[in-house]
Amino acid sequence: MRRRIIQIGAALLLLAILPAALLWAELSLPACYQDSYYAQLPALYRRLTDSPGKRLILVGGSNVAFGVDGNLLEELLVRHGYEYTVCPFGLYAAVGTGAMLELSQDRLREGDVVVLALEPASEALSGYFGASAFWKCAEEAPELLAAVGPAHRAALAGNYAGFLQERTAICASGQFPRGEGAYAKAAFDRDGNMSFYRAGNLMPLGWDTGAPVDLAAASVSPDFARQVNEYCRTAEARGAQVYLSFSPVNRSALTGDPEEDAAACFRTWLDAFDCPIISDPNRYILDSGWFYDSNFHLNSAGAALRTALLAEDLLAQLGCYEALDLAPPDMPAPIAQTDVDAPDGGWFSFSAVGGDSGGYMVSGLTQAGLRQVRLTVPASFDGKPVVGIEPGALDGCLELEELRLPETIESLPDGAFSGCPNLTRLVLEHTRRLCRVTGHAFDGAPQVRIYVPAAAYPLYRDGAGCEENPWAGLLERVNQY
Repeated sequence: MRRRIIQIGAALLLLAILPAALLWAELSLPACYQDSYYAQLPALYRRLTDSPGKRLILVGGSNVAFGVDGNLLEELLVRHGYEYTVCPFGLYAAVGTGAMLELSQDRLREGDVVVLALEPASEALSGYFGASAFWKCAEEAPELLAAVGPAHRAALAGNYAGFLQERTAICASGQFPRGEGAYAKAAFDRDGNMSFYRAGNLMPLGWDTGAPVDLAAASVSPDFARQVNEYCRTAEARGAQVYLSFSPVNRSALTGDPEEDAAACFRTWLDAFDCPIISDPNRYILDSGWFYDSNFHLNSAGAALRTALLAEDLLAQLGCYEALDLAPPDMPAPIAQTDVDAPDGGWFSFSAVGGDSGGYMVSGLTQAGLRQVRLTVPASFDGKPVVGIEPGALDGCLELEELRLPETIESLPDGAFSGCPNLTRLVLEHTRRLCRVTGHAFDGAPQVRIYVPAAAYPLYRDGAGCEENPWAGLLERVNQY
């Protein structure tokens, strides 16, 4: 009996010591994410906490960061007699919309107006919570940890050891997440607005072919609907008002009829949420020239356009129906692609995608191509970009050992490398944006290692900062060159 008591006491002591040891290990490490996109969330939270007077709070995902010019919105409202401090509070699909609601709910006060700008994607409309991403956000902002609910705190506790291991690996490598372009803390001004200039659309076909948008299928989970409706009741009790708007959506990415699917989406949200919907989703379905690097992220001109649309919706709700005295921006030209074409050598066959203005997918290999040991996919074919590889396109490549892919390749689907048993080296030339990958893309190529540019390695390790990192489960295979 005494021995058993000693064993239990030792176990309890170990449980008490372990969290303290982990905490000490974290405190001994330097900050890793203070310059990255993740570090912007504490800045937004502090602005929301400290801003005086009436606020216009924009809650949502990364469509808010990339798609609203808060300074312009304030100016447009002031012109018509409405003075609000705009507080952008949307940044991360990887964190989860529910977490953004939790962080802002206790900060609401009388006179505030909240606009929920939600992406029409099932994950964004669910109770999803990304504990790993949240730890990165809260690295030097413990107040964020205290502001989320008990269920999310449990998830954070369960993810803590993994986060600590990741930070330790980053410190050992000496390659800290800095962020590039729009995906850095330096991309934002002191008011929380993205000031990094996004000149045009940098997607090869003008839309992300790996993430088509099905408006009619964007379902709202019951727990998320309950959370939004409770948020609305809390706001009302505090003298604040909540409205519902829509994220901008790339017209080229839609899978069905835009008007029919927008109407279906509107009906779904009307049934799920108790707050007034102030926007027509059809007005937020925009041509691809207004977008930047995803089907929800706008370039700078697109953000100005969307800001004007939102201002009109808000003014109408506030009782002002005057037309905005604002000249619409010109749609910018696409950002020129700089990938150097490699001759296909007659090794590949291609299938067209996206119609007359589209590009090509690798659909297979010729008999000569099947005998090659090394292959490089060209960035373009017949004057149009090569944007992907069809599932099974490389079946029968029994000799292939190395494959090089240009940055125009947007996604690697399930089965992309099936039938490549000797593929050991996949070289990705992507530096500006991540290539989308699925969990079964490398089935059939068990020995493959992925090689990425050294300058872009932190992007693969940490993700772009506004969505779940598709490479997180593959990092043991990723090497630098």
